[in-house]
Amino acid sequence: MLVSFRPCGPKDHATVLKLAVAYYRFDKIPYELRSLTKGLDTLLRNFSLGQAWLMECLKKPVGYAVLTYNFDLEYGGLEGMLTDLYVDKHYRNRGVGSLALYEIEDFCRERGIRAIELQVLHRNKAAETFYRKAGFRVLPRKVMLMDVRPAEKMPARRANAVPAR
Repeated sequence: MLVSFRPCGPKDHATVLKLAVAYYRFDKIPYELRSLTKGLDTLLRNFSLGQAWLMECLKKPVGYAVLTYNFDLEYGGLEGMLTDLYVDKHYRNRGVGSLALYEIEDFCRERGIRAIELQVLHRNKAAETFYRKAGFRVLPRKVMLMDVRPAEKMPARRANAVPAR
């Protein structure tokens, strides 16, 4: 099976969006289509934020990957954040995901990016096993997140809070 791995641009928006929705549904990741669409559009138009790739078999899209950039002193500058790696279920366990990781690793190495970070859902043991075999390890840290939406979209608890002075 011959699979190509190519960088995406704005013309690939609809294709990548369709794959992203499939990925989020597969992993049961809540999403807002409008937000996902806007974020993808921003990424595909601004290569300083990161890179998206399509995996294709005979020109048919079979997966995609998204690497964004984070600046981290610990790694001497840019760090890659592998936010999405998805392979259609009919193409899994055939080396497509491994090909993507090799390509992404080379991409990072060529740009002086010394670390690639990713997140795996606790319940997705197959993904964790795949990434461990590829050389990823679990860090002794917890991922934490603060949602910074506009105040009118925040839950009442946060939206009505009095700012500290």
